[in-house]
Amino acid sequence: MFLRKNEKPLVYIILINWNGLEDTLECLESLRKIAYPKFRVIVVDNGSKDNQADIIKEKFPEVKLIRNNRNMGYVIANNQGIELALKRSADYILLLNNDIVVERNFLNILINYAERNKDFGILSPKILYYDSNKIWSVGGKILPGGITILTGKGKDHNCYTTEVIETDFVSGCAMLIKRSVIETIGFLDPIYFAYFEDADFCLRAKNFGYKIVVIPKSVIYHKKSSSSGKRGSFRRLSPLQYYLLTRNQILFIKKFSRWKIASIIVTIAFRLAYLLVYNKLDIESLKSLIRGAIDGITSKGAIFRNGTK
Repeated sequence: MFLRKNEKPLVYIILINWNGLEDTLECLESLRKIAYPKFRVIVVDNGSKDNQADIIKEKFPEVKLIRNNRNMGYVIANNQGIELALKRSADYILLLNNDIVVERNFLNILINYAERNKDFGILSPKILYYDSNKIWSVGGKILPGGITILTGKGKDHNCYTTEVIETDFVSGCAMLIKRSVIETIGFLDPIYFAYFEDADFCLRAKNFGYKIVVIPKSVIYHKKSSSSGKRGSFRRLSPLQYYLLTRNQILFIKKFSRWKIASIIVTIAFRLAYLLVYNKLDIESLKSLIRGAIDGITSKGAIFRNGTK
């Protein structure tokens, strides 16, 4: 990347909207107020109802809108945005959930660090819960069995303030990617549809020598799982979430873990225990979990329409 002195790199920010108009509009409004001078926004609408794509374009005519006639999933929709951003000469690409609200200087802080430290591949801000000062994530760890856990979750925001954190992966809800990373390792793996694509992408980047870091001075706010209809609930999962989380974790384990069989058994046991405690063994959720385990083990993909299999 060759930039003239004092020239700011071009950042493309990609949002996915799927029947989340209120969140998307609030996110776009917060992006309008950021201090960074050279960015563009792509919104990929995944077949939302009630003319949501039209409303977004009317209220934010400056965004580039990609319209899908059905729910293509988080991964494919982001890949559509990434492809367009690369064609339009993006230096950095920021994947951002639509249920995010950003602080004014969050992107300046990320880009300033990125331009001073050329050995990184992927950056993330510190992510706080939308309605509290608690941390949702400052990156995450990938355990030897292929199990992923978020770092700092539930801690006070003052636990991580200034020191840069090198981590195994960062959440796809806020992932700033250097252009060369995508040119080297490719796009997000579409087999995931949603969930675990971020850990997969980061691990592939690390395998090529790129560093993954969190910059705590950069802060954003996450409404946690509002696209799944569970905002305000930190425990109960929907049947769709049980399916995708179980299936995709097994796919991730098969792809990267040395202890595949043991890790898959642990994954299924954990999901079943979680279901029993927090969903009271809901039958639909149980069926989705079992279907997810079978599809993960057999490496089957899933075709979704309007968010259901």
